[in-house]
Amino acid sequence: MPPPMLLNDGTEMPQIAYGLYQVPKEDAARCVADAVKAGYAHFDGAAFYDNEREAGLALTEECWYTTKVWTTDSTFEDAVASVKRSRAELGRDLDLALVHWPVPGKHVDMYRALVHCKEELKIVKRIGLSNYTEADYEELERSGLVKVCRPVVNQIEVSPFLYRKECVDYFQEKHIVIQAFKPLQRGAALQNDTVKAIAQKHSVTAAQVLIKWGLQKGLCVCVKSSNASRMAENLKEWWGLDMDDVGALDALTTEEALGAWRAHYEKRRAGTPGPWGPGPRPTIEDAPE
Repeated sequence: MPPPMLLNDGTEMPQIAYGLYQVPKEDAARCVADAVKAGYAHFDGAAFYDNEREAGLALTEECWYTTKVWTTDSTFEDAVASVKRSRAELGRDLDLALVHWPVPGKHVDMYRALVHCKEELKIVKRIGLSNYTEADYEELERSGLVKVCRPVVNQIEVSPFLYRKECVDYFQEKHIVIQAFKPLQRGAALQNDTVKAIAQKHSVTAAQVLIKWGLQKGLCVCVKSSNASRMAENLKEWWGLDMDDVGALDALTTEEALGAWRAHYEKRRAGTPGPWGPGPRPTIEDAPE
């Protein structure tokens, strides 16, 4: 396990996270327990993943947990209610809460709600962003909220197959950690010839190559596997990539991939129903048992 990352509030965060996206409710507790046993101490969740209560059953006191507020909860009141429900389902204060997508005209109020949850309600230790572009952040800066409470993280999709270097550099220069999701492209990247050749060169797995690429870029990397042995394998330390390896991996991003990312970004931030339906996330009182 690499050393923890220093955040702009002076605290530390584990550099590798276990992602809970698309982990079925019935598997969440088992996956988290296996991940804790393998050595993970950072778990990346969200209201949209619809498995927070189940994941929380296996979290230890030492575990870091991140939640995110979905696009349906785009008012101040609904965003606060979503964070309250996440905290109730986990049964503990939250280490980090993020605005999941920068909904146009609404994400500033969503961030304002997170500031309230941290500064007034004190149910969140840190706050941050997810899927923000440079333009989205500049809009947030103009609101003045960043001066009240700086975001510590911006979680975006980053891998050799979607490397927006300018965006990564922009946030890192502002001392906001970039957390990379989909570093393995949900498994598709493991079959790439360049990745496989580098893995063979270093006698490591393709997944270890892709994870190390992110770590060497100074990213927090969010990985996922339901297999206990692969969970441990993904944490295994090894010497690392040389400059030729990094250059070859950096060159894998295509214009087609960038176009697909842009289309997905516009679709998601326009609003997508949650697993609970098109409206706001049900409150604790209205949530089904």
